[in-house]
Amino acid sequence: MSKARKVLHVIDSLDLGGAQTFLLDLVRHHDRSRYLPEVAAMHGRGVYADVFEKAGITIHSLSPGKFPPMYIPNFWRLMKKGGYDILHFHLFGANLCAKPLAILAGHPAIVVHDQCNDASREESPLLLAADAFWNRRSDRVIAVSESTRRYLLDREDLPEDLVTMIPNGVDTEMFRPATLEQKRSARLALRLPPESFVIGGVGRLVSQKNFTLFLKVAALVVAGNPSVFFVIAGTGPLESQLHAEAENLGIGERVRFLGHVSDRVSLYHAVDSLLMTSDFEGTPMTLLETMSSGVPVVASAVDGIAEVCTHGKNALLSPPGDLGSFRDSLCRLIAEESLRETLGAEGRRTVIQNYDIRGITRRIEGIYGEVLGGN
Repeated sequence: MSKARKVLHVIDSLDLGGAQTFLLDLVRHHDRSRYLPEVAAMHGRGVYADVFEKAGITIHSLSPGKFPPMYIPNFWRLMKKGGYDILHFHLFGANLCAKPLAILAGHPAIVVHDQCNDASREESPLLLAADAFWNRRSDRVIAVSESTRRYLLDREDLPEDLVTMIPNGVDTEMFRPATLEQKRSARLALRLPPESFVIGGVGRLVSQKNFTLFLKVAALVVAGNPSVFFVIAGTGPLESQLHAEAENLGIGERVRFLGHVSDRVSLYHAVDSLLMTSDFEGTPMTLLETMSSGVPVVASAVDGIAEVCTHGKNALLSPPGDLGSFRDSLCRLIAEESLRETLGAEGRRTVIQNYDIRGITRRIEGIYGEVLGGN
Protein backbone atom coordinates (compact mmCIF):
# COMPACT_ATOMS: atom_id res chain seq x y z
CA MET A 1 0.00 0.00 0.00
CA SER A 2 1.33 3.48 -0.91
CA LYS A 3 2.13 5.98 1.82
CA ALA A 4 -0.51 8.58 2.69
CA ARG A 5 0.31 12.04 1.30
CA LYS A 6 0.53 15.12 3.53
CA VAL A 7 -1.77 18.01 2.60
CA LEU A 8 -1.41 21.51 4.02
CA HIS A 9 -4.55 23.63 3.66
CA VAL A 10 -3.64 27.33 3.89
CA ILE A 11 -6.42 29.84 4.64
CA ASP A 12 -6.60 33.52 5.65
CA SER A 13 -8.06 32.84 9.10
CA LEU A 14 -10.26 30.40 10.99
CA ASP A 15 -12.85 33.05 11.82
CA LEU A 16 -16.52 32.77 10.91
CA GLY A 17 -17.10 32.21 7.20
CA GLY A 18 -18.37 29.81 4.56
CA ALA A 19 -14.88 28.89 3.32
CA GLN A 20 -13.87 27.92 6.86
CA THR A 21 -17.02 25.86 7.29
CA PHE A 22 -16.37 24.04 4.02
CA LEU A 23 -12.72 23.43 4.90
CA LEU A 24 -13.74 21.89 8.22
CA ASP A 25 -16.09 19.48 6.46
CA LEU A 26 -13.45 18.71 3.82
CA VAL A 27 -10.68 17.78 6.24
CA ARG A 28 -13.10 15.75 8.35
CA HIS A 29 -13.92 13.62 5.31
CA HIS A 30 -10.47 13.22 3.75
CA ASP A 31 -9.57 9.56 3.23
CA ARG A 32 -6.86 9.37 5.89
CA SER A 33 -5.39 6.25 4.32
CA ARG A 34 -4.50 8.45 1.31
CA TYR A 35 -4.31 12.05 2.55
CA LEU A 36 -3.26 13.45 5.93
CA PRO A 37 -4.51 17.04 6.30
CA GLU A 38 -3.12 19.91 8.36
CA VAL A 39 -4.34 23.52 8.35
CA ALA A 40 -2.34 26.75 8.43
CA ALA A 41 -4.17 29.99 9.31
CA MET A 42 -2.39 33.11 8.08
CA HIS A 43 -3.27 35.08 11.20
CA GLY A 44 -4.81 34.27 14.57
CA ARG A 45 -6.65 31.16 15.62
CA GLY A 46 -10.25 32.24 15.12
CA VAL A 47 -13.50 30.74 16.38
CA TYR A 48 -13.02 27.50 14.44
CA ALA A 49 -9.50 26.55 15.59
CA ASP A 50 -10.68 24.50 18.56
CA VAL A 51 -13.24 22.71 16.40
CA PHE A 52 -10.56 21.70 13.91
CA GLU A 53 -8.33 20.43 16.70
CA LYS A 54 -11.19 18.43 18.23
CA ALA A 55 -11.54 16.78 14.81
CA GLY A 56 -7.90 15.68 15.09
CA ILE A 57 -6.48 18.29 12.70
CA THR A 58 -3.15 19.96 13.44
CA ILE A 59 -3.50 23.77 13.30
CA HIS A 60 -0.64 26.18 12.55
CA SER A 61 -1.28 29.84 13.35
CA LEU A 62 1.32 31.70 11.30
CA SER A 63 0.96 35.15 12.88
CA PRO A 64 -0.88 36.70 15.87
CA GLY A 65 -2.47 39.28 13.54
CA LYS A 66 -2.38 40.72 10.06
CA PHE A 67 0.35 43.19 11.04
CA PRO A 68 3.23 42.78 11.26
CA PRO A 69 3.00 40.07 8.55
CA MET A 70 4.88 37.35 10.41
CA TYR A 71 2.92 34.82 8.35
CA ILE A 72 5.28 35.35 5.42
CA PRO A 73 8.51 34.03 7.02
CA ASN A 74 6.59 31.56 9.16
CA PHE A 75 4.81 30.05 6.14
CA TRP A 76 8.14 29.74 4.34
CA ARG A 77 9.64 27.83 7.28
CA LEU A 78 6.58 25.60 7.68
CA MET A 79 6.51 24.80 3.97
CA LYS A 80 10.22 23.93 3.94
CA LYS A 81 10.19 21.78 7.08
CA GLY A 82 6.74 20.18 6.88
CA GLY A 83 7.35 17.78 4.01
CA TYR A 84 3.96 18.45 2.47
CA ASP A 85 3.10 16.67 -0.76
CA ILE A 86 0.25 19.08 -1.60
CA LEU A 87 -0.34 22.73 -0.76
CA HIS A 88 -4.02 23.72 -1.04
CA PHE A 89 -4.77 27.47 -0.79
CA HIS A 90 -8.14 28.95 0.27
CA LEU A 91 -9.35 32.58 0.20
CA PHE A 92 -7.76 35.66 -1.27
CA GLY A 93 -5.15 36.49 1.38
CA ALA A 94 -3.60 33.03 1.32
CA ASN A 95 -3.67 33.01 -2.46
CA LEU A 96 -2.08 36.46 -2.73
CA CYS A 97 0.58 36.15 0.02
CA ALA A 98 1.43 32.49 0.62
CA LYS A 99 0.81 30.91 -2.79
CA PRO A 100 3.50 33.01 -4.57
CA LEU A 101 6.05 31.82 -1.99
CA ALA A 102 5.15 28.21 -2.74
CA ILE A 103 5.47 28.80 -6.48
CA LEU A 104 8.81 30.60 -6.10
CA ALA A 105 10.03 27.70 -3.96
CA GLY A 106 9.17 25.31 -6.79
CA HIS A 107 6.68 23.22 -4.83
CA PRO A 108 5.47 20.45 -7.17
CA ALA A 109 1.75 20.31 -6.23
CA ILE A 110 -0.15 23.57 -5.72
CA VAL A 111 -3.97 23.62 -5.67
CA VAL A 112 -6.00 26.85 -5.48
CA HIS A 113 -9.60 27.15 -4.25
CA ASP A 114 -11.61 30.14 -5.53
CA GLN A 115 -14.82 30.68 -3.54
CA CYS A 116 -16.57 33.53 -5.42
CA ASN A 117 -16.30 36.46 -7.82
CA ASP A 118 -15.29 38.80 -5.01
CA ALA A 119 -15.48 42.53 -5.58
CA SER A 120 -11.90 43.29 -4.52
CA ARG A 121 -10.40 42.01 -7.77
CA GLU A 122 -12.81 44.02 -9.90
CA GLU A 123 -12.12 47.17 -7.91
CA SER A 124 -8.35 46.81 -8.27
CA PRO A 125 -6.82 45.94 -11.66
CA LEU A 126 -3.52 45.37 -9.88
CA LEU A 127 -5.01 42.70 -7.60
CA LEU A 128 -6.74 41.07 -10.57
CA ALA A 129 -3.50 40.97 -12.52
CA ALA A 130 -1.55 39.58 -9.55
CA ASP A 131 -4.15 36.88 -8.91
CA ALA A 132 -4.14 35.88 -12.57
CA PHE A 133 -0.32 35.84 -12.73
CA TRP A 134 0.06 33.43 -9.82
CA ASN A 135 -2.98 31.33 -10.72
CA ARG A 136 -1.43 30.57 -14.12
CA ARG A 137 1.60 29.16 -12.33
CA SER A 138 -0.44 26.88 -10.06
CA ASP A 139 -1.12 23.25 -10.88
CA ARG A 140 -4.92 23.38 -10.61
CA VAL A 141 -7.57 25.95 -9.71
CA ILE A 142 -10.87 24.76 -8.23
CA ALA A 143 -13.85 27.08 -8.78
CA VAL A 144 -16.88 26.47 -6.56
CA SER A 145 -19.43 27.48 -9.20
CA GLU A 146 -19.68 27.70 -12.97
CA SER A 147 -19.96 31.50 -12.72
CA THR A 148 -16.68 31.57 -10.74
CA ARG A 149 -15.04 29.32 -13.33
CA ARG A 150 -16.21 31.60 -16.15
CA TYR A 151 -14.87 34.60 -14.25
CA LEU A 152 -11.42 33.00 -14.02
CA LEU A 153 -11.43 32.07 -17.69
CA ASP A 154 -12.76 35.40 -18.94
CA ARG A 155 -11.31 37.98 -16.54
CA GLU A 156 -8.03 36.25 -15.65
CA ASP A 157 -7.60 34.53 -19.00
CA LEU A 158 -6.71 31.19 -17.42
CA PRO A 159 -6.45 28.09 -19.63
CA GLU A 160 -9.55 25.88 -19.75
CA ASP A 161 -7.68 22.81 -18.54
CA LEU A 162 -6.30 24.64 -15.48
CA VAL A 163 -9.71 25.39 -13.90
CA THR A 164 -12.09 22.71 -12.61
CA MET A 165 -15.55 23.41 -11.21
CA ILE A 166 -16.22 21.52 -7.96
CA PRO A 167 -18.98 23.03 -5.78
CA ASN A 168 -18.93 23.23 -2.02
CA GLY A 169 -20.53 20.38 -0.14
CA VAL A 170 -22.17 19.69 3.21
CA ASP A 171 -22.64 16.72 5.50
CA THR A 172 -26.20 15.67 4.69
CA GLU A 173 -26.18 13.20 7.58
CA MET A 174 -25.47 16.04 10.02
CA PHE A 175 -27.88 18.56 8.51
CA ARG A 176 -31.26 16.84 8.49
CA PRO A 177 -34.89 18.04 8.85
CA ALA A 178 -35.94 18.68 12.43
CA THR A 179 -38.43 16.61 14.37
CA LEU A 180 -41.10 18.51 16.27
CA GLU A 181 -39.17 17.98 19.50
CA GLN A 182 -35.91 19.21 17.94
CA LYS A 183 -37.66 22.33 16.66
CA ARG A 184 -39.20 23.01 20.08
CA SER A 185 -35.83 22.59 21.84
CA ALA A 186 -34.05 24.80 19.31
CA ARG A 187 -36.64 27.56 19.73
CA LEU A 188 -36.38 27.31 23.51
CA ALA A 189 -32.58 27.59 23.41
CA LEU A 190 -32.80 30.78 21.34
CA ARG A 191 -35.71 32.16 23.42
CA LEU A 192 -37.99 32.36 20.42
CA PRO A 193 -41.77 32.13 20.75
CA PRO A 194 -42.61 28.47 20.02
CA GLU A 195 -45.61 29.21 17.78
CA SER A 196 -44.06 32.07 15.81
CA PHE A 197 -42.89 31.95 12.19
CA VAL A 198 -39.12 32.48 12.25
CA ILE A 199 -37.14 33.71 9.26
CA GLY A 200 -33.38 33.44 9.51
CA GLY A 201 -30.38 35.16 8.01
CA VAL A 202 -26.96 33.56 8.41
CA GLY A 203 -23.54 34.89 7.46
CA ARG A 204 -20.82 37.42 8.08
CA LEU A 205 -22.15 40.93 8.63
CA VAL A 206 -20.41 42.42 5.60
CA SER A 207 -21.64 44.42 2.62
CA GLN A 208 -21.68 41.41 0.26
CA LYS A 209 -24.50 39.80 2.25
CA ASN A 210 -26.64 42.99 2.08
CA PHE A 211 -28.24 42.63 5.50
CA THR A 212 -29.46 46.21 5.11
CA LEU A 213 -31.85 44.91 2.46
CA PHE A 214 -32.66 41.95 4.75
CA LEU A 215 -33.83 44.40 7.42
CA LYS A 216 -35.89 46.42 4.94
CA VAL A 217 -37.63 43.22 3.83
CA ALA A 218 -38.19 42.30 7.48
CA ALA A 219 -39.85 45.66 8.13
CA LEU A 220 -42.33 45.07 5.31
CA VAL A 221 -43.11 41.49 6.33
CA VAL A 222 -43.63 42.04 10.07
CA ALA A 223 -45.96 44.97 9.37
CA GLY A 224 -48.65 42.56 8.18
CA ASN A 225 -47.66 39.46 10.16
CA PRO A 226 -47.64 39.93 13.95
CA SER A 227 -46.40 36.40 14.65
CA VAL A 228 -43.28 36.64 12.44
CA PHE A 229 -39.79 37.05 13.90
CA PHE A 230 -36.44 37.45 12.16
CA VAL A 231 -33.09 36.24 13.46
CA ILE A 232 -29.60 37.06 12.18
CA ALA A 233 -26.76 34.69 13.07
CA GLY A 234 -23.28 36.01 12.45
CA THR A 235 -20.72 38.64 13.34
CA GLY A 236 -18.80 41.20 11.33
CA PRO A 237 -17.81 44.83 10.89
CA LEU A 238 -21.36 46.03 10.14
CA GLU A 239 -22.90 44.66 13.33
CA SER A 240 -23.38 48.00 15.13
CA GLN A 241 -24.68 49.65 11.97
CA LEU A 242 -27.25 46.90 11.44
CA HIS A 243 -28.47 47.12 15.04
CA ALA A 244 -29.03 50.84 14.51
CA GLU A 245 -30.82 50.25 11.21
CA ALA A 246 -33.19 47.76 12.82
CA GLU A 247 -34.06 50.32 15.51
CA ASN A 248 -34.56 53.07 12.93
CA LEU A 249 -36.93 50.82 10.98
CA GLY A 250 -38.93 50.20 14.17
CA ILE A 251 -38.33 46.44 14.17
CA GLY A 252 -35.83 46.16 17.01
CA GLU A 253 -38.23 43.92 18.96
CA ARG A 254 -38.88 41.65 15.97
CA VAL A 255 -35.28 41.06 14.88
CA ARG A 256 -32.89 39.10 17.09
CA PHE A 257 -29.12 39.38 16.53
CA LEU A 258 -27.72 36.06 17.71
CA GLY A 259 -24.01 36.68 17.14
CA HIS A 260 -21.85 33.67 16.35
CA VAL A 261 -23.88 30.45 16.66
CA SER A 262 -21.64 27.40 16.94
CA ASP A 263 -24.51 24.89 16.83
CA ARG A 264 -25.59 25.44 13.23
CA VAL A 265 -27.66 22.25 13.17
CA SER A 266 -29.96 23.56 15.91
CA LEU A 267 -30.03 26.99 14.30
CA TYR A 268 -31.60 25.58 11.14
CA HIS A 269 -34.00 23.53 13.29
CA ALA A 270 -35.24 26.76 14.85
CA VAL A 271 -36.16 28.59 11.63
CA ASP A 272 -39.06 28.14 9.22
CA SER A 273 -37.32 29.80 6.28
CA LEU A 274 -33.97 31.28 5.27
CA LEU A 275 -33.68 34.69 3.61
CA MET A 276 -30.50 35.40 1.59
CA THR A 277 -30.22 38.92 0.17
CA SER A 278 -26.59 38.66 -1.02
CA ASP A 279 -25.27 40.77 -3.89
CA PHE A 280 -22.94 37.97 -5.07
CA GLU A 281 -22.02 34.45 -3.94
CA GLY A 282 -20.02 31.39 -4.94
CA THR A 283 -21.71 28.25 -3.63
CA PRO A 284 -22.73 29.46 -0.15
CA MET A 285 -22.47 26.93 2.64
CA THR A 286 -25.43 28.52 4.43
CA LEU A 287 -27.62 27.80 1.41
CA LEU A 288 -26.55 24.15 1.21
CA GLU A 289 -26.86 23.56 4.95
CA THR A 290 -30.35 25.09 5.01
CA MET A 291 -31.55 23.05 2.05
CA SER A 292 -30.04 19.87 3.52
CA SER A 293 -32.01 20.63 6.70
CA GLY A 294 -35.25 20.69 4.71
CA VAL A 295 -35.83 24.41 5.35
CA PRO A 296 -37.27 26.45 2.43
CA VAL A 297 -35.11 29.24 1.04
CA VAL A 298 -35.83 32.70 -0.38
CA ALA A 299 -32.68 34.05 -2.04
CA SER A 300 -31.15 36.40 -4.56
CA ALA A 301 -30.88 34.93 -8.05
CA VAL A 302 -27.12 35.58 -8.22
CA ASP A 303 -24.05 33.60 -9.24
CA GLY A 304 -23.76 30.24 -7.48
CA ILE A 305 -27.18 30.50 -5.81
CA ALA A 306 -28.93 30.41 -9.18
CA GLU A 307 -26.80 27.39 -10.15
CA VAL A 308 -27.98 25.44 -7.10
CA CYS A 309 -31.61 26.60 -7.02
CA THR A 310 -34.48 26.55 -9.48
CA HIS A 311 -37.20 29.08 -8.76
CA GLY A 312 -40.43 27.41 -7.67
CA LYS A 313 -38.86 23.94 -7.50
CA ASN A 314 -36.40 23.93 -4.61
CA ALA A 315 -36.36 27.63 -3.62
CA LEU A 316 -37.94 30.99 -4.33
CA LEU A 317 -35.52 33.32 -6.12
CA SER A 318 -35.75 37.10 -6.42
CA PRO A 319 -33.87 39.57 -8.61
CA PRO A 320 -30.97 41.06 -6.60
CA GLY A 321 -32.12 44.09 -4.62
CA ASP A 322 -35.81 43.63 -5.43
CA LEU A 323 -37.43 44.50 -2.12
CA GLY A 324 -40.98 43.74 -3.25
CA SER A 325 -40.09 40.35 -4.68
CA PHE A 326 -38.41 39.22 -1.44
CA ARG A 327 -41.42 40.41 0.56
CA ASP A 328 -43.90 38.62 -1.70
CA SER A 329 -41.95 35.35 -1.61
CA LEU A 330 -41.77 35.35 2.18
CA CYS A 331 -45.47 36.15 2.49
CA ARG A 332 -46.23 33.20 0.20
CA LEU A 333 -44.20 30.89 2.41
CA ILE A 334 -45.88 32.16 5.56
CA ALA A 335 -49.33 31.56 4.04
CA GLU A 336 -48.72 28.26 2.22
CA GLU A 337 -47.63 25.30 4.34
CA SER A 338 -47.72 22.96 1.32
CA LEU A 339 -45.27 25.23 -0.53
CA ARG A 340 -42.89 25.16 2.43
CA GLU A 341 -43.04 21.37 2.53
CA THR A 342 -42.45 21.02 -1.21
CA LEU A 343 -39.53 23.43 -1.35
CA GLY A 344 -37.95 21.92 1.76
CA ALA A 345 -38.16 18.35 0.44
CA GLU A 346 -36.89 19.28 -3.03
CA GLY A 347 -34.10 21.34 -1.53
CA ARG A 348 -32.85 18.43 0.56
CA ARG A 349 -33.08 16.09 -2.44
CA THR A 350 -30.99 18.52 -4.51
CA VAL A 351 -28.23 18.66 -1.91
CA ILE A 352 -28.14 14.89 -1.36
CA GLN A 353 -27.82 14.28 -5.08
CA ASN A 354 -25.27 16.97 -5.95
CA TYR A 355 -23.61 18.50 -2.89
CA ASP A 356 -22.96 15.82 -0.28
CA ILE A 357 -19.50 16.40 1.22
CA ARG A 358 -18.41 12.79 0.74
CA GLY A 359 -18.72 12.94 -3.02
CA ILE A 360 -17.24 16.44 -3.16
CA THR A 361 -14.23 15.33 -1.11
CA ARG A 362 -13.58 12.37 -3.43
CA ARG A 363 -13.64 14.76 -6.41
CA ILE A 364 -11.09 17.05 -4.76
CA GLU A 365 -8.91 14.07 -3.90
CA GLY A 366 -9.15 13.12 -7.57
CA ILE A 367 -7.61 16.51 -8.39
CA TYR A 368 -4.82 15.74 -5.92
CA GLY A 369 -4.13 12.48 -7.69
CA GLU A 370 -3.96 14.21 -11.08
CA VAL A 371 -1.63 16.91 -9.76
CA LEU A 372 0.67 14.40 -8.09
CA GLY A 373 0.72 12.19 -11.18
CA GLY A 374 3.25 9.46 -10.76
CA ASN A 375 5.07 11.29 -7.95
